Amino acid sequence: MAKSPNKTISANVIFPAPTTSHPLLHYTEHLTWLNSIGKSKRSLDRHSNAWTSNYAVGYWLSGQPKDLPSILKQLKGVFDPITLPASFAEGERDIVMREYDYSTKGSLTAQAAEAMDAFLYKGNGIADSVIGTPSQIRSFKYEDAQALHMATHTPDKARLLITGDVTHRQIRSALKQAGWPTSNAANIKQTLPPFVLAEHEYDLLSYPDANAAPLLIWRRAIALPEPVSFDLLVAQTALLQDILTTNLPGGLAGPLRYDATIARYFNVQIDPIDDGNIEIEFSSSPDSGVTLTELQTAFEAQLRAIAAQGIPKATYDRVMVRFKEFWPDWLDKDKAAQWIADYTVSRVSSLREPLSERDLKKLKNALSLNTTNILLTHLAGEGRVVAAFIGPEETFK
Repeated sequence: MAKSPNKTISANVIFPAPTTSHPLLHYTEHLTWLNSIGKSKRSLDRHSNAWTSNYAVGYWLSGQPKDLPSILKQLKGVFDPITLPASFAEGERDIVMREYDYSTKGSLTAQAAEAMDAFLYKGNGIADSVIGTPSQIRSFKYEDAQALHMATHTPDKARLLITGDVTHRQIRSALKQAGWPTSNAANIKQTLPPFVLAEHEYDLLSYPDANAAPLLIWRRAIALPEPVSFDLLVAQTALLQDILTTNLPGGLAGPLRYDATIARYFNVQIDPIDDGNIEIEFSSSPDSGVTLTELQTAFEAQLRAIAAQGIPKATYDRVMVRFKEFWPDWLDKDKAAQWIADYTVSRVSSLREPLSERDLKKLKNALSLNTTNILLTHLAGEGRVVAAFIGPEETFK
């Protein structure tokens, strides 16, 4: 349980995803939740949800503390075998196809993201699309979804998280009232499948569209020489991201936007893939008269130059003053409790063990200018790189 100050509570039940079959798991998630809803008298509203990622599948409900027994009773339904009518299950396949049409078919950036994931994460489960392709969706079979549900949605694989204004005693009572199944899950440590970065390689994807604004999306994944604890790496990459976004010396805004009119706008995102691999994404619209090739060349050159020179101490110090907002105000117990609750759900949803509040508070002291510059040097070096050009073809080169 993670305590938060809200007068509402939220219950989440999360299962690890298999290393493959993510599109089928997404379809199975739809059927699992509808199967659970059909057996519940509890009215559903916007406060209910289900989701699938490359790492896990989860279901959650929220309400008042007094509702916890009924919330858990409905969530318990995700363990039940799926017994929906076959015709209904086949109709839900059409719902998934419409979801694909809405989220991916009409979006070149979404199509590019899926293709870039497949290249960048080659050989790993997270390279797979969660929703799938139209041909995959059309191939879903009801009996396959039922079998996948039976293999994945078991009490021994489930992690139950309850956040909000509720005590351990109330939770124990609610679990008993709901008849929540017991298991040895507490003794089983869920771990992420190992990620192995494929060989260094470059790929360029093109999405010509005469009506689309020119856009460059550039991504590089690199393997660190030594692993770093995930939460520390999250903080380190977020700090470096903030520095590179600024107009301060060591940032990209000056060289690309103000000193030279190369980029109309840009965004930098740096994230860990796991303890030993990180990724940087640069997305940008070129300024007038600048091709996407020229924009990519200028960005790569500036990233190498900044890494070679190092982040100036004055820039690091200024950004660190603002970076304190990365964590909550630990003296504000209500806000800190809500932050911890959200953080815990996020980590468990990605099959990672959350740190204690005590260990989280220590992370700030582990940040330094030296580690930031080392991280930047790695990101500017060799790695697996993919770029996507979107827009009128004449703007590509």
